[in-house]
Amino acid sequence: MMRHQELRELLRQTLDGLGEMSRVLQDEARCLALRDPDALEQAASKKQKLAFRLDELVARQSDFLRARGLPSNGSDFDTFLLRLDSELPDAESLRAEWLEIVRLGSVCRKQNELNGAYIGLLQRHVDSSLNFFHGTSSADTTYGPDGSTRRGEISRRSFSV
Repeated sequence: MMRHQELRELLRQTLDGLGEMSRVLQDEARCLALRDPDALEQAASKKQKLAFRLDELVARQSDFLRARGLPSNGSDFDTFLLRLDSELPDAESLRAEWLEIVRLGSVCRKQNELNGAYIGLLQRHVDSSLNFFHGTSSADTTYGPDGSTRRGEISRRSFSV
């Protein structure tokens, strides 16, 4: 029975962490839309701290499974929870919490991907603007061995207004 209390606390902490991560990612999306760099920096800092906390919880989940002789990946956690005795008073609620963790994890992953894509779009816009002001075209942009972009030779023409 002790292991179920330990598991319940671990799942609760994970669910709380993912709920907080979801809110931070939504806040990050608002900061991006408003182009508020100070608020964005705060959101990014919160996101990083939460990511570390969630990584620790995943490591604890892995330890929990290994201590019970199971491999330590998400599908094995599913298997472990399915094997819980349905007669236990909290077996169904543990399964429900795990399903919510999986769902919320997916929501967070998608929101993070959307935020990353938006950041990429903003970066391309900034790069395009810089290329214009430096008198280069995007055709003059090349990629280095590390995948970073480099502008070609900067034109010496000047703009007059």
